[in-house]
Amino acid sequence: MNPTPSNTAAWLVRPYAPLEVKPAPYQAPRENEIVVKNHAVAINPLDWMKQVGGNFMFGWIKYPFVMGSDTAGEVVAVGPGVSRFRVGDRVLGHAVGMDKKRNRSAEGAFQAYTVLRAHMASPIPATLAYENAAVLPLGLSTAACGLFEKDQLALAHPSATPTPTGKTLLIWGGSTSVGGK
Repeated sequence: MNPTPSNTAAWLVRPYAPLEVKPAPYQAPRENEIVVKNHAVAINPLDWMKQVGGNFMFGWIKYPFVMGSDTAGEVVAVGPGVSRFRVGDRVLGHAVGMDKKRNRSAEGAFQAYTVLRAHMASPIPATLAYENAAVLPLGLSTAACGLFEKDQLALAHPSATPTPTGKTLLIWGGSTSVGGK
């Protein structure tokens, strides 16, 4: 991809501030990363809670910062070590810039070009609109954490040949993007 594209982002410049749309540096992908030209992003409760709640949530974030977790778009650059994706692929991705270990604006979804960790992205078919794909990543990740992480339900990961456990799990209800319609 040449020359370097111009990037724009919705910046949270300080706690309790409105987002400001202004230029952002374009970041080339590092090892095991891809860069996606965003076609659609989703706004989640954690985004507005961070904005209106100041440092109550995600207190480690350094300002100015680009938020946003859910995106769908087209791969424009592939970093070393990535073999699953090619330039031009349609993908959805969970942008993890707000994660305490990442704390990196380049990985926020609220910009034209987002850096994604390749294992946090998935191809999408041409029949799925970007707007429909963009709402999936954080909801799926939240549900998967609750089901499979060792400090949560710690269920066995799904497989093509599951081994019966003799256990029953009742999910009484789900809401929002994790389980609602």
